[in-house]
Amino acid sequence: MTTLELWQQIFAAFSPMGLVWVFVGVAWGIFGGALPGVTASLAMSLALPFTIAMDPVHAFMLLAACYVGAEYGGSIPAILLSVPGTPANAPTAMDGHQMHLNGHSGKALGYSLVGGSFGSFFGGLIGVFLLGALVKIALLLDPSAMFALAFFGLSAVVSMSKGNLTKGFISILLGIMLGTIGSDNFSGMTRFTMGMIQLGDGVSDVPAVVGFVAASELFGQVINQIKEKRLISPMLGKLDFTFITIKEFFATIKVALISMIMGLVVGVMPGAGPTIASFIAYNEGKRLSKDGDKFGTGVPDAIVAPEVANNACVPAAVVPLLSFGIPGSTSAAIMLGGMVMHGMRPGPLLAESNPEALGAVFLGILLACPCLLIVGRLMLKPWVKVTAIPPHYLNTIILALLVVGSLALNEGIFAVGILLFCAFAGYLLKLAGYNPIATVLGFVLSQLVEDNLRRAMLLSKGSLMTFVTHPITLVLLLLTAGSVFIGLRNRKASAAKA
Repeated sequence: MTTLELWQQIFAAFSPMGLVWVFVGVAWGIFGGALPGVTASLAMSLALPFTIAMDPVHAFMLLAACYVGAEYGGSIPAILLSVPGTPANAPTAMDGHQMHLNGHSGKALGYSLVGGSFGSFFGGLIGVFLLGALVKIALLLDPSAMFALAFFGLSAVVSMSKGNLTKGFISILLGIMLGTIGSDNFSGMTRFTMGMIQLGDGVSDVPAVVGFVAASELFGQVINQIKEKRLISPMLGKLDFTFITIKEFFATIKVALISMIMGLVVGVMPGAGPTIASFIAYNEGKRLSKDGDKFGTGVPDAIVAPEVANNACVPAAVVPLLSFGIPGSTSAAIMLGGMVMHGMRPGPLLAESNPEALGAVFLGILLACPCLLIVGRLMLKPWVKVTAIPPHYLNTIILALLVVGSLALNEGIFAVGILLFCAFAGYLLKLAGYNPIATVLGFVLSQLVEDNLRRAMLLSKGSLMTFVTHPITLVLLLLTAGSVFIGLRNRKASAAKA
């Protein structure tokens, strides 16, 4: 299908009723994403049964809009409560929550909202124009290149480790070790499960990430409140609803554009997903931003970078789905289920047999962006006011939501156990000066690193030359080395100034 034919299908899919379903999808996606532990894929799964009786075009628009809304929605609790709604919003929590504590809650949410809408809309436009090119890029990435990309993501530990770099590397190694638990994807043998059959498929991403980032922070807040006997919200009297201006967002445009490109490239790779894109974008945003040395203190670029990247993954993830029938993320897999449910088979023949499906998905993404801005802006005050709730009530509500979100997973009560274990471990790591966010980074990237390293070595019959003969792999490894070198140089410069 040519670009012109795709645009014709996009315009043909537009209807007033379709616009209504897009609004519904965005609103539900924001609500689902804002609930800690309820990921975009889970929000879409809950909406999927209601699409059975719908017109297929409206159903796909609803699911696409829900996907966009959920990726933004996860940033709301990340910013206001330091509790990321989805794993992809973990980098946002670092600076977003700090900006909120500095008394700029409206601006923090504004950077996330506008950045997310920017990433989804312009990422969607690029997806329409470069559908074929993006697919070709994805096909050029062999296992060695995928390993190099994941290794590039691991280099973010340099920018995340504000204090002791050694402790930062130990933190990331702990995450990698946690990610190796479960069945070996090559031999089928189980590893480090300690006889627990529930760990056969590995440690679940959602409770582990939310435990390390969100629940560990909750533990710390509860302990501090008990010590200080504080029953009043520290944000009372500091609530600020001021939204960002166009000028303020354009001050972050360089980081936004680079992050969007990263989100698109990572998004088309099956198995990568928005979490990896967010961490890579945060790391590169720190290197490119003029305020890179201030990341962690509430810097706009540090909020825009991960939010643009993870939202740009939305249109990118549907590219391999529509072209080859291979979903680029778990949420795209839900979209695949919706298409199959309506009698369609995504793949090379979809453009000929059901071209309206392509138009509906991209139209849903493009229309969801202005709807996201409208709904997000209207809900800004209510979200911010939530933080004025007394801490003992708010923490109880958050903990209940975390437990309910974990129970919604297939593991049931075992997932709650993972949540509490990771929360306690994250709290102890933070007390000892280690970095739970780096542990999350290692955990998220561990499977991608291990599987593709082993695939590359099998294909090359054990030769390490495969990592220098493939041009894309070599470029990514050089970028990794450059990123580490620049990060270490900036750390030394900052230490010398201090």
